[in-house]
Amino acid sequence: MAPLSLYSLVSLVYGVARVVADLPLLETYADYNDGVFGTRPNQSYYSSDLISPRFQVNVWNKSASTVGSHIFLAPGIPGQGRSPMILDSKDLSLVYADPKWDGGTDTRMQVYNGTQYLTFWSGVDWKGHGSGGGMMIDPSYRLFKNITTSNLDTGADSHDFHLTNDGGAIMNNYHTIFADLTSVNGPVNAEVLDCAFQEVDIATGEVRFTWKASDHFDWAENLADGYVPDQQHGWDWFHMNAISKTVEGNYLISIRHLRTVALINGTDGSRIWQVGGVHNSFLDLSDGKATNFAFQHDARFVNSSQTEITLFDNHNMHTNSPTSGCSVDCTRGLRIALDYDAMTVKVVSELYHPQSVQAWAQGGYHLLPNGNVVIGWGVVPAFTEFTSTGEVIMDIQIRPWDSVPDGGGPLYRVYKLDWVGEPTWSPSIAFVDPNVYVSWNGATKVASWSLSGGASHISLEHLVTVPKNGFETAIAPPKPVSFVRVDALDADGNVIGTTNVVDTSSGDSVGSIIRG
Repeated sequence: MAPLSLYSLVSLVYGVARVVADLPLLETYADYNDGVFGTRPNQSYYSSDLISPRFQVNVWNKSASTVGSHIFLAPGIPGQGRSPMILDSKDLSLVYADPKWDGGTDTRMQVYNGTQYLTFWSGVDWKGHGSGGGMMIDPSYRLFKNITTSNLDTGADSHDFHLTNDGGAIMNNYHTIFADLTSVNGPVNAEVLDCAFQEVDIATGEVRFTWKASDHFDWAENLADGYVPDQQHGWDWFHMNAISKTVEGNYLISIRHLRTVALINGTDGSRIWQVGGVHNSFLDLSDGKATNFAFQHDARFVNSSQTEITLFDNHNMHTNSPTSGCSVDCTRGLRIALDYDAMTVKVVSELYHPQSVQAWAQGGYHLLPNGNVVIGWGVVPAFTEFTSTGEVIMDIQIRPWDSVPDGGGPLYRVYKLDWVGEPTWSPSIAFVDPNVYVSWNGATKVASWSLSGGASHISLEHLVTVPKNGFETAIAPPKPVSFVRVDALDADGNVIGTTNVVDTSSGDSVGSIIRG
C-alpha cells in the first residue's frame, strides 16, 4: 500500500488530479449578504446525507497564533434542523453532525473522570426555554449519559449543561407556578415561568443541590418589560441562562431579565452578591460600563481567584435591533474585574463585532487558554475570534445578516476546543462518474485515503493514495475499474477504517471485502 509521501509520485505516474469535493469558502461579502447564495447557504455531499453551512469569510488570519483543533456549534440547517455540529478549525470543514439529536444547544467538549465527552442539550425547545436532558457522548459517539432534573415539573432546560470539577452536572430548569403579582401590577393568581437549577451526581444520578429563583429574588427586580405574561407558559420574569460552580461550592448564575450576575450560596441558596441589576453590590469604577450590561448570557469566572467574569452582553432585547451597522446599545463581549475588599468592579476589556451588531438574544463568550476569545453572536449569524489584545483574526458568517426578519437562532454559543473522535461506524463511499467520493462522519484521525479498485469485487488492487481534503474527498481513479473501495489511513499510514465495495456501473454497495 502506497504511503502518503508517495502521493506526488503516484500522481505523476497516473496523471491523477486532486479533486475537491467540499465547496470552497466564500469571500464575497456583498454577494453573500445580498442573498446571491440563498438565505441559508449550505452544501450537501455525495457520500453522506448530511448538510452543512457554507461560510462567508470576512476575516481570517491563518498565520495568527491560536489553539483548539475543532469548533463546536449547533446551527439551524434547512431540512436538518438544529443539532450538534463539529468543524475542523483549520478549514471550517464539517467533521461531525447527527440530526437525530434535536436541539444541540451548548454543544462543546467537557471532561469527566479524565475522559473527553461531547456534551449538549437535546429535547423539546419552546419559545425561550425547553425541556429535555444533557447528553454526554463518548469519543466513539456512543451515548454515555442522558441526565435530566428530578422532582421538577419539566426536565433540563436548553440554556446550559455544565459539568463540575467534582463529578457533577448542573442543569437549568423552567417550570410554571402560580403567584400573587399584585405588587408588579399583575393578577392575584398569576401564571409565572419560574427558574430553577439542579446539580446532579453524574455517577449515581443523585441530586446534590436544588435552587429555585422565586425563593430568593423579588418580582420587582425584573428589568425586562415588567409584567408581560406569555400566553402559553406565564410571565418569564427571571430567565436564567448560565450556571457554574465555584471551588468553594457556590454557584455563579446569569439572570437575563434582571440584568444581573449573582453568586448563590451553595448551602442555603442565599444571594452572596450580585453585579448589575436593582441590588447591585459593587461600585462601578468604569463610569457604569461594568454594570450596565443587559439581557446578558454566558457569565463565567475565568481566573482561579474568581475575581474576573466574562459574559456576552446583548445590551438590548428588541427583535428589530440593527445588524450590521449598529450605532447605539451594540452587543459586546465583556470582561470585568471584581475587588471584594473594596466592593468595586471595573471593565477589563470590551469586544465588539467588526461590523457593529446588535444581538437581541442568545450568544456566548469562550476564553481560550492562550488568551484569545471566541464569540458566538447568538441570533446574529456570525462567530469571531479575537486575540488577547482585541485584534480580530477570524470573523465568519453562517448566513446573510438580514436573511430572517426576527434574527432566527443559528448560533447559541460557539466553542473552540480540542477533540479526538473515533466513530464505531465505517467510512462512507459513493461513486459518481468519474469520481469516487469518501467521507467519515466524526473521524478526526484520517490523514489520507487509499483507493483500491479492480475488475472483480473480490480482487482489488491499490490504485492511488490522496490526502484527506475537507469532510468529503473526491478521488479520480487513474484507470477505469468496475469496483472500488477506500481505506482511511492515519498520519503513520495505518488503516483505521474501510468503506464497503461499490460497483461503479450501478453505484450500489456489494459489501465489505478483505483487502487485496
